[in-house]
Order: sequence, then structure tokens, then C-alpha cells
Amino acid sequence: MTTSAEQVLEDLQRTAASDDEAWLSVLELCGDALRDSNEPGPGKDDTAESRVVARSYTLDEAAQLVGVKPSTLRQAAKELALDSFLDPRGVLRFPVCTLRPTAADLDLREMIAGYERLRPQDLKSVLSIDDKTLRAWLQQAGIPGKRIIWRDVRGLWTLPETYVEFREIAGDDEAPIRGRRRRRRGKRSRRRKRRDAQSKLRNRLIDAFPKWRYPYRDQQQIYLHIGAPNSGKTHDALGALKDAGSGWYLAPLRLLAYEIFDRLNGEGVACSLLTGEEYIPVEGAKLTAATIEMFNPANSGECVIVDEAQMLADADRGWAWTRAMMESAAPEMHIIGPPTARGLIEVLAAAAEIPCEVVEHERLAPIAVSEKHHTLESLPPYTILVAFSRQAVLELKMKLERLGRAVSVVYGSLPPEVRRRQADRFAEGETEICVATDAVGMGLNLPADVVCFYDTEKFDGKNDRVLYPSEVQQIGGRAGRYGLSKTGLISATSKQQLGTIRELYEQEPPTLTFARVAPTVDDLRLIPGNLAEQLAQWAALESIPNELRAVITTADLLERIELAKMLADDEIERLGLANALQLVNAPARKTTRVYWLDCAHMILEGYQIPLPPDVPSPILNSADLEATELSIACADIYLWLSRRREFSQYCEAHPQVREERREWSLSIDEALLRNLDMVRRCRSCGGTLPSRHRYRICEKCFRRRRR
Repeated sequence: MTTSAEQVLEDLQRTAASDDEAWLSVLELCGDALRDSNEPGPGKDDTAESRVVARSYTLDEAAQLVGVKPSTLRQAAKELALDSFLDPRGVLRFPVCTLRPTAADLDLREMIAGYERLRPQDLKSVLSIDDKTLRAWLQQAGIPGKRIIWRDVRGLWTLPETYVEFREIAGDDEAPIRGRRRRRRGKRSRRRKRRDAQSKLRNRLIDAFPKWRYPYRDQQQIYLHIGAPNSGKTHDALGALKDAGSGWYLAPLRLLAYEIFDRLNGEGVACSLLTGEEYIPVEGAKLTAATIEMFNPANSGECVIVDEAQMLADADRGWAWTRAMMESAAPEMHIIGPPTARGLIEVLAAAAEIPCEVVEHERLAPIAVSEKHHTLESLPPYTILVAFSRQAVLELKMKLERLGRAVSVVYGSLPPEVRRRQADRFAEGETEICVATDAVGMGLNLPADVVCFYDTEKFDGKNDRVLYPSEVQQIGGRAGRYGLSKTGLISATSKQQLGTIRELYEQEPPTLTFARVAPTVDDLRLIPGNLAEQLAQWAALESIPNELRAVITTADLLERIELAKMLADDEIERLGLANALQLVNAPARKTTRVYWLDCAHMILEGYQIPLPPDVPSPILNSADLEATELSIACADIYLWLSRRREFSQYCEAHPQVREERREWSLSIDEALLRNLDMVRRCRSCGGTLPSRHRYRICEKCFRRRRR
């Protein structure tokens, strides 16, 4: 042996020194905070390794402290940039100094828990539903059934807003495999009985499904107007309605119904207006411009126009288009839509045995994708600048006004009257630029030379996603003023985005495949359980006749189910099923559910329903604007209830509410004419947030709270 004991000792010491140096290199990443039980003291090993261990947690230890699985914490650390490092042995560690405050902060813990993957059985247990219902709900919400993440379902249906509450309800005990096997036989028997009962119920619902093949079908005619935006489809259909002398124009939005109402009366053709919140009768009028849900098929008149027919496929409201088309008794129907809707409408017409003639329309002004992108500074007059959130629209308005541009804005939560005034200013040349969300793609007469996309992604309520080709074509189709511009241009605000827009615009969009139907009171009476359970089971059963299953599916009833769950069983019984169903059809959304519930309770007690909340005056900033929009949304619920025979007696203040709503709309319009402070601010420090920042606190405050 040539190696002496001294040489071996030197090698060991050299290796130890090298290891110690490696541990020292990561010690500085740990900070000074110590684990409660690992603080080195006299008589303890005080190597660099022991000091790192004393100041950090392994992945498993950190996950236990935060209350999530290790895989969840690993993903959250990657996505949220939590402080972590690999030690010399390759072990992932989290500094005590940052992880302990993070674990103590409920908001940050919930943010991390958003990456937790859920077991379907836990969801079924908390929601008290079966496999099929869960699959149906997940499908309607666009959530993959094989990978359910907490942040995707948080607050949906009746789920709580925090993961801690969810785990308390679900429980953490997992039954042993052996125990689960012992229960399988009993479960199989119960499932078999449940399947048999569901099969019988489905057959009864199918028997009750409308047949739509009425005796008068051979006296009807559908004219299907197919074409791109700005191709004269609506103009031609309105000509037929005026010639017919009586009937309906059915629109998806109050704004579009108002526009046709004004247009026809301006031409000397008497026309009434009927929306969910308002009725304006005109003396001698035999025509009605209405939102489509208000259509009365039993009084169809001689001609019915169904506009924006692609809405047949809309998960939430498509049932109203299906009903209008399949229940109308008018001898003449004019249905207006894009080429993607043609096949579906022809199949539905054939199913009802209604003759259908296709009328194809060509664009009145040519359109092209621009060769160059536009910056905010170089936007030409008569440009619609498209963003996909209210906040982005307001911030862009502020930036453009600082550049000296006159700007209109259009977004979904603006009251229809304000949207109309803003659009009119742009159309008449009072403003150069209109900053708008995708609300501009439907229901506004808003011709422009250029449609410029500020974003090519949008948040659809669940996820951020790239725009669909049909969305780019529908919105971009607004470019081109017939008789005023040679070519309409579609553009974007960066070279990369322009390439994406060009690719999407040139793609062939998928054709529509399904129209939607909603349940009737008679359908629900066949189903056991309370109203929420009846609605959920009706959607899950998908009781469509075999010959129509390829083109008909059920509507998305999630919002109605959520409202129904807010009512106790005895309250629904006191209302009666028909009135309860009418009540949950009110135009409530997540932000107005509390007001809706207050209204419901007052109706149950026989009192006048509460007035909408007061608004800030004057409107000085984005928060004031949002509060005013919320009050108007509550006023819409009040006025909607006042227009329902079942609830009108509880809404005696409707003239006052209508007048206040008008004044609030005017105050919003006036506020938008001023240079308001529309900057988003951190709720913690009040600092400015970047326009595309996802969270309500800034990066500095986020890091400070963790530390």
C-alpha cells in the first residue's frame, strides 16, 4: 500500500473542506431566521451544513407547513417565484425567513393552494352529486375532468372561496383500499337502481320534448341571410319586416334593440321597444324591437327577424335563439348570421320541416390585414382599438388622451345608453379613437377604417387563451366604412401580434355544431329534489330525442343553479316552482348575487324589494366608476323584476329606480368625457400596477409580505 494513514486523513479533510465551502455558498441564501427546533448552540455541530439545515425547510417540510402537497408547492414555487434553492446534495430547500411569513399569510397560502390538484371523489362529496353530474358540470365549465385544479373551481357552484374551508368540508381521511372494496357491492346495487330510475326519467323527459313539426310549417318560409359583418344582411331583412307590416326584430342586446327601435321610428315606421327591463309602446305600432328572451311565439305577427344567429350555440343564452326559430308561427322568418352558422340552421329547419332559402351577402367594403403594425402614437383616426378587459380599456383611454387624442370607450358592463352615446360620438367624428372590448363585435353600428388589436389573448372567465379565428373575424369585420373608406384594415400594436392576427384571420373557423335548449317548468316537475337539484339533474340527463342529439344540447345552467342554492327548500316551496324558476332567471351575476338574494327575501316576506345601492358622486376614479356600474346592474335586476307579473307588486318604486338609473348612466357618460384617474393601484401600498398585472397587490408588497 502506497497511501499512508496521513494521506487518507488529508484527503478526508480536503473533501470535508470542499463540502463545507459548498454549504457556505448556499448559506447566504437562507437569511438569519432559524427553525424553532434546529437552532445550533453550545455542544452542537456548527458546520455550514447544520446552519443551512437550521435555516431552511425541505420540500416535504415546507409543504406540511403551508398545508399542501409537495408536488403542489413545487409547482407554485415555479409559477410564483417563491424563494428556494438546491443544496449541495440536490435537495430543494425553502428559507425559513420567507416561507414562515408566507405560511402565516392567508392570502399567500390560498394563492399557493390554487395549484392543488383535487380528487373527483372529494368534489362529489362536498357538492353532494354523482359522477355524471360532476362530469357535466366540469364540461360546462371547460375544466378537464382528469386534472382538476383548485384555482379552476374555487367559488364555482357552491364550493367555498378558500382551500382550507374545502378541506374541512371534504375531510382528509382516505378510506383504505380494502375498506372501499367492502363497500363496492352495496354501491353497485344502489348505482343500478339509480341508473334504472334515471333511464325512466330521461324517457319521460324525452316524451315531453317539443316536436316542433307543427301543421302550419308548409305555410312558413325561412330566409337565411349569410355573410360577413358590413354586408347588408340586417338592412335587407328590415326591408322585409317593414313590407310585412307586423312582427318582431329580435336582438341579443338591449343596445341593438334600441338602435333598430330608433331607426324604424326615425323612418316613420311605428315600432315599440320591449326588453327585460323596459317597455316603450308606440301608438299604432305593429312591429316590436326586442331582446330575444322577450319574444312571444304565440303572437309572432307576419314576419320575425332573428339577428346574430350564431348565438344559437351560446352556452348560456342559446336556448332563446332556438326557441325563437323553432317556435315562431310567423309565415316569414329572416335569420341573420355568419357562414359558420349556416349548416346548423339548415339542419334545424329540416328537423322542423320548415322550407329554408339561403341568401348570401358579400361585404360592401373590402377588408385586409395591414402590412405594418400601429403604435399607440401612430393610430389613424377612425380606429377601433380592441382590448379584452374593462381595466385595459380605461387605461388605454387615459394614455391616448395624454397623447392628445379624443377617445370613446365601449365595454360590456357599461349601461347600453352610455355605450350608444360613446359609439355615436365616434361614428359622428367627435372622437378619433374608440377603445373597446369584444362587445364591439356585436350589436353596434360602429364603422371604422381600422380595427387594431391591443391584445391577442383574452381571459374567458377561467383561463387566459388566444383568440379564436371566429372572434378575430367578427371583431375585425368592423373595419371598412362603406362609401367612405377604400379598404378596411385589421392591425395590431406589435409586429408579433400582427402575425398572430393575420394567421387567425386567414383560418377557416369551425362551423357551429349544437344549438341549446333550456328546461320548462313542466320538465322540472318531473324531476325529484329541490330546484338546484332539478336544474342540475336536467342538465346532466341531456334528455334530447335521438334524432336531434347531433344538433341539440342543454344550456349552461350554472348561474341559475347557484342562485337556486341560495334559497332554502321551504322558500322555494312558498314561492312555487314556476315563480322560483322565474326568479333565478333574473339577470344576476356574481357581483350582484347579494342584492338579488335581498330582493328574493323581501318578496318572500311580502315587502317592497330594496332599492339599488347609492352611487358615489361625483365619479372621480376607476373605483367610483366600478361602484356606479354595480349599482346600475342592481337597478337592472329591480327593473327586470318589476316587469314580471309575479313580482311587480313588490316593485312600486320602479319609476324612481328608472329615473335614478338614467341619471347614473348620464354621470358615467359625463365622467368618461373627463380625464379620470383610471390607473390600477396596489391595495396595500397604493402604488401603480402594470396594465397587465394579474394580482391586486404589487410585486414589492408581495415580496414584503412573504418576508
